[in-house]
Amino acid sequence: MDQQHHTYSIERLLQYKSDHEEWVRVRLSKDQQCDGLSRQKKTVTETVWSTLLPVTHLPDYVFSGECTVPEADVRPLIKWPSDKRILAPFIVRGGQLYAFNNLSELDSPFAMIVDPLSVKRHSVSDWWGQPDFERWFVELLNRTVNKITGRLGLKLDRDHHRYYFEPDEPGKEKRVSYLSVGGGRSERNVAWNPHFRHNDEAKRHWEHLAVGLRFHKLVQSSWGLAIRPERRFTSDGFASLEGKATGKKNTKRKSRMYNFDVLKEVQFWRDFLSQGKPRITCLFGKQALVIENALVSGSITWPEVAGDEAVRMAASYEDDLLTLAELYEASDFDEFDAAAGDIDTDQGEPLED
Repeated sequence: MDQQHHTYSIERLLQYKSDHEEWVRVRLSKDQQCDGLSRQKKTVTETVWSTLLPVTHLPDYVFSGECTVPEADVRPLIKWPSDKRILAPFIVRGGQLYAFNNLSELDSPFAMIVDPLSVKRHSVSDWWGQPDFERWFVELLNRTVNKITGRLGLKLDRDHHRYYFEPDEPGKEKRVSYLSVGGGRSERNVAWNPHFRHNDEAKRHWEHLAVGLRFHKLVQSSWGLAIRPERRFTSDGFASLEGKATGKKNTKRKSRMYNFDVLKEVQFWRDFLSQGKPRITCLFGKQALVIENALVSGSITWPEVAGDEAVRMAASYEDDLLTLAELYEASDFDEFDAAAGDIDTDQGEPLED
């Protein structure tokens, strides 16, 4: 089927599945559907790990201001803060530039682009339930991810919306150290030229660890960052491979990945993205985004499988004085001195001196 994707399209396979389920529903009684099945008497309670990192601090406001510069031309005009920790994600929509940074400040990264007198402040809570505004907020969050990954040396694959490692030098494989699921330090290839097992000859492609990162709204005012481990294939470590060969390689990798394999991949990425810290902290001046480095998990009781060992996550990240200071700083940044008459609505209100 993998080699006949035109004949066996996704739509056709889904139709096969739907037709079979309908056949079972119509032709078999409820008792017949359960023939041959028995309830397992012995159960076990285990922890199930998700691929989500919880967001514990969100920016409270989005600032907007008149912008006559096309979005593609904004970046060269940004006045980057002397504090390298400050990020400046932005979008331009309808002649307005939107950002988490306070655009009314004279030392704003966008001071050369936005007139401070035109700036409005929008309460993020007023944007919930409004599709356009909520989508713009998610875009700002996802562009923050671009900043995080870029500073860690990851490359952006725009066509597939994922980030990946590249070799530091042509022809030289790249390895990265990380904290494994078992809690010990380990090292692995992140951009490498695979070899055949039978003769150790190099294959005609390179393999790269890649990851999809997207913010998702879980419930009202509760968000998470989803980690989706992926692979990227290139011809020489840089030039992307496309077509059937790439799809076949990806399918082969995924078919061999089980729950514990996925957990190991997710553990690698959360360790790398946080740089071994208890959380990922993004500062925007007087606001912050904080992503806790602890996978969302839950307990489930289900039938015990003989010989099956429970997955245990031994990797953990403890606070020290430096990480606690970062957290305090991020929390302190969320406090605004609201001026009299500075009222927020979904349309925003001008900031008053």
